[in-house]
Amino acid sequence: MARSLLRTTVAAGVLAASVVPVWAGPAAADHPAPCLPGEVPGSERLADTHTEDNLAFDRMHVEQAQELATGRGVKVAVVDSGVVPVDGLARVGGVRIPGVAEAFLSGHGTIVAGLIAGPQGVAPDAEVFDVKVYDADDADTAQGERPVTSAGIVAGIEAVIDAQPQQQFDIVNISLAVPQSDPRLEAAVARLVALDLVVVAAAGNADTDTDDSGFKGTPDSDASVYPADYPGVLAVSAAPPGDENPSTYVVPNADTDVAAPTLGAISANATEQVCVVEQVATSWAAAEVSGILALLRERFPRETPAQLVARLQATTEGSGVARAGEDVVANPWNGAGVVQAHDALTRLIQPGRQGRVESTERETRADTQAPPAPEQVDLFTTPRAILLWSGLVAGSLLALAVMLRPLLRRS
Repeated sequence: MARSLLRTTVAAGVLAASVVPVWAGPAAADHPAPCLPGEVPGSERLADTHTEDNLAFDRMHVEQAQELATGRGVKVAVVDSGVVPVDGLARVGGVRIPGVAEAFLSGHGTIVAGLIAGPQGVAPDAEVFDVKVYDADDADTAQGERPVTSAGIVAGIEAVIDAQPQQQFDIVNISLAVPQSDPRLEAAVARLVALDLVVVAAAGNADTDTDDSGFKGTPDSDASVYPADYPGVLAVSAAPPGDENPSTYVVPNADTDVAAPTLGAISANATEQVCVVEQVATSWAAAEVSGILALLRERFPRETPAQLVARLQATTEGSGVARAGEDVVANPWNGAGVVQAHDALTRLIQPGRQGRVESTERETRADTQAPPAPEQVDLFTTPRAILLWSGLVAGSLLALAVMLRPLLRRS
């Protein structure tokens, strides 16, 4: 179903953006298309994938982190609007819940998947599993299109749980939200977080265009955003550039755990074009954090989900180094702070299996600066040792010769 303009809202917590014309043709190599989450127009595929610098990834030091890990062997379930097959994106299967169209009416899920594991995503060697739970944010229900609903997210979560024994997901990304809690959704999320995986969700966008999103919040109040607000879910907010006020873009959410910058991030849209994110939005931020978790999972394959999250929170921008046994101090705008991919992979932290930081970089450095242990004498390889052993052997042979001399004479 063709439409000439993209209208995005935050009624489902998907994205906060202004009205933008649909990108209708291939982008120039040095001017990638904008990442538009709305309807999918016809378009030629972009052959040249060279793009400008990734400003969001630069702030998180993703490129340095990718020298250590690329997400190889990690699988991420993307509960969203569906993932269009894109060159370089390892889409290893998927499911579509009953009631949603087979056609792609929104590029939102593809952009999310591209940020996680696309060729220019955070974890380019990770695999994604497509769980399609809605058609479009502004779905025309009269035409049978399905918008984001609590019931749809529940069905998607149940599909992930059913597929887990075979697929063995490491991360589940839910860049979606609804403003009211639902007992069925809460129960489904509880079953999901009980599995050996990390559940990541968007913490909620501010409503910049309309007044009906339902995500209400002021600096003195706590917005309700689900499933991000449920226990065990890693709630991700979006960080604006520079010193801009985050209230312009996101709601204050007391359950926010971390934040990520999104403006300038590079992904792929549903027309298979390389695209640049032009919004500060929690959907994209959650996807980036899922990508960083994929890097962590590859680098620390034996750690629990709680340990991986602890590494993420203890190494955020400006967080310093938490002392052992202390909880991370969070705020409703960015939680523990803006995630830092390279620090999360390299800082010397030893979180307990339940996510408690038991030792930190500062303590480890103190240990390395302790007085050196007394020098141990090498009894075998030093020149002095060789000379000593040579003397002992020669002396032993001489003593043996003296002892055997009378016996030799008698014989």
